[in-house]
Amino acid sequence: MGEHGTAESDSGEHGTAESDSGEHGPGRHAHGRPHGSTRPAGLLRGDEGFEEAVTDGVFNVVAAATGEPLPLPDAIVFPQTEADVVEIVRAARATGQRIAVRSGGHSWVASTVRGDGVLVDLEAFDGVELDAPALRATVGAGVRGGDLSPQLVAAGVAFPVGHCGRPAVGGFLLGGGLGVNWGHWKPACFSIRSLRVVTADGEAVTASPVENDDLFWLARGSGPGFPGVVTAFELELQPLPRAIRVSTWSFPLTDLAAVTAWITDASPLLPTNVELSLVTSGPQRPGGLGADDPHPLVVGVAATVFAADDDEARRALAPLGDGPATGVEPLDHAAFLDVRLDQLHVPVDATYPEGARYLADTFWFSGDLVETTALLPDLMAKAPSGRSYVLAGLPANGAGADLLTPGEAAYGMHDTTCLIVYTIWDDPADDARNRAWLDEVAAALEPTATGNFISEADIRHRPERVPGSFRAEDWERIQQLRRRFDPDGVFHSYPGE
Repeated sequence: MGEHGTAESDSGEHGTAESDSGEHGPGRHAHGRPHGSTRPAGLLRGDEGFEEAVTDGVFNVVAAATGEPLPLPDAIVFPQTEADVVEIVRAARATGQRIAVRSGGHSWVASTVRGDGVLVDLEAFDGVELDAPALRATVGAGVRGGDLSPQLVAAGVAFPVGHCGRPAVGGFLLGGGLGVNWGHWKPACFSIRSLRVVTADGEAVTASPVENDDLFWLARGSGPGFPGVVTAFELELQPLPRAIRVSTWSFPLTDLAAVTAWITDASPLLPTNVELSLVTSGPQRPGGLGADDPHPLVVGVAATVFAADDDEARRALAPLGDGPATGVEPLDHAAFLDVRLDQLHVPVDATYPEGARYLADTFWFSGDLVETTALLPDLMAKAPSGRSYVLAGLPANGAGADLLTPGEAAYGMHDTTCLIVYTIWDDPADDARNRAWLDEVAAALEPTATGNFISEADIRHRPERVPGSFRAEDWERIQQLRRRFDPDGVFHSYPGE
């Protein structure tokens, strides 16, 4: 589920872990790329190639969900090493320029592109150092999930990588990291062992549970308001599940009540290593038939199990049976597909075409799935774009409210079901219609929602989504720590503030 963030970081220990192959490519390291870069050190507004350098790294062509052009920074810089980042931060501090940071990915609100100051691009921080026997890795903030997962598979290890392959790990982890198997392995930020941070003072430090622990707490989930540049992460890995199996169903949206009743009954019987999701979508969905589709609105269910072998996988999926009650027939059903960890992102990436226009918002709910999704058929029927969809994630299959230890990290807003609303279209003339639809969906869902998810919430248009993405106690601490670590406002705050 996406990658988002304004400040990324470097991680724990360097130079001790080796990759499975011993090769990272010429000059590539988790903490930066000291040799061989073809990028300029930086570009100023007005320089040839400046605007392209800023916008090429932007996932969404609609700025701030308004249809207006992106506000451009004064400069963009491409550090190659942690020492470069230190120099950049110190120079910006001395000149009074503010800093935004991007690792690259799916920040549909373009949270890293601001109308002033310096944009620090961490694409060079793309190294991976694996110590498979110790189940440890050090990864640069700019490593894309789709590049990391094949290396993990080759080494026989796993990590809750993002559901999409294009986002880099920096913002993904800072925003919490709702990755694969998140109801069992927890959101990915809880697998961070330590990280390297260049602070607002221009100092490079390690943050961990025993060193700069408040900074470590803040980095795990504060998202685009994190006051530092994370250059690398030291991660806790998992043994690679040898039987990753996926079963999917698709039904007419008119059968939503029966489908959600089926899922509600089965969920308590599913082990946490089954990741269950439900999505309502329109005729332009991947694999849809467009205007000729006899079932333009559908509800799909996907169950992915991360097991040691086929026997365990079959037992884990057994509570789902053959589907809903008799009389509800699927439009399509695929059972027990064998999918590698490094291929899970492929169908998800197809949902997000490059160059499209995006709006999104997110909502947590504590009620059961039937109640939570009851409004979706009417709302989906009004969607101006056939690519729009609403995804329901059920971490730990109904036990999501108890998945996290309160106060353990900045990321603590969690509940039974997370609804992620996306509208996707191409024509700028349709901007206002899609904005109005998302606003209508939000107005319908807000009265019963318990919170939001910072990485995919409508935080530019609705800045109240920022505090709404945290427990009240955690939000108070986040504000205090941001003032403590960046009293002079060297780093840009959350978009919309």
